[in-house]
Amino acid sequence: MKIDDDALIEQLLAEQRRMSERLDRIEGKLDQVLDLREGFENAMDAEPAGPELEAADDDFTEQNLIDVGSAAQRAGVSKPTIRRWVNDGGIGFKRRGRLRVSVPRLRRHIGDNSL
Repeated sequence: MKIDDDALIEQLLAEQRRMSERLDRIEGKLDQVLDLREGFENAMDAEPAGPELEAADDDFTEQNLIDVGSAAQRAGVSKPTIRRWVNDGGIGFKRRGRLRVSVPRLRRHIGDNSL
């Protein structure tokens, strides 16, 4: 009986080592996934780059900037449309987590100087 018990113990120890190695590999893969997730979340939280501003560019001076709601009301479109125009059309930028819209660029975008 002693021999059978020793053999069983050896089998159990070998199985424990295999399971421990497998768990280490799984933990390594999980760490990789978590790193990817963190990188993705950081990328999603990053603010898109604003338009390149030159010293002579008055379109983005504070007196020419309005919020998304005001821009939507002035242009007669929805807020999501303004957000899309900011992202795709360069009519504004994000500052301190808020979108700001340039009135002169909004005017040019919709072809209306009466805004």
